[in-house]
Amino acid sequence: MSNEIIDLENQIAELTAKKKAILNSKRGEALQEVRALIVQYSLMASELGFSAIGKPASSAPKAAPKYANPKSPAETWAGGKGARPKWVREFLENGGNLDDLLIQKA
Repeated sequence: MSNEIIDLENQIAELTAKKKAILNSKRGEALQEVRALIVQYSLMASELGFSAIGKPASSAPKAAPKYANPKSPAETWAGGKGARPKWVREFLENGGNLDDLLIQKA
């Protein structure tokens, strides 16, 4: 091979490595931003269009709803594990009490 071709191949390798380093840096920054937004807005994988990967869903029956949205009674929450629904967080942020959302048993 001629020196010119070897020099070009070396330049290509250097530029490829530089491109990879820049992309990795930008990827890290993007991941930090995305993670911050997910936490800030309590986003769930399903809301982002992702399916869960890993252990299969539990075969245990869902817990009965314990709380209902006063503005939209069809929206309920069992009050179990996981993040509180947005409507519950907003209600509490506006001075509401969780007991006020309890579903009244007849």
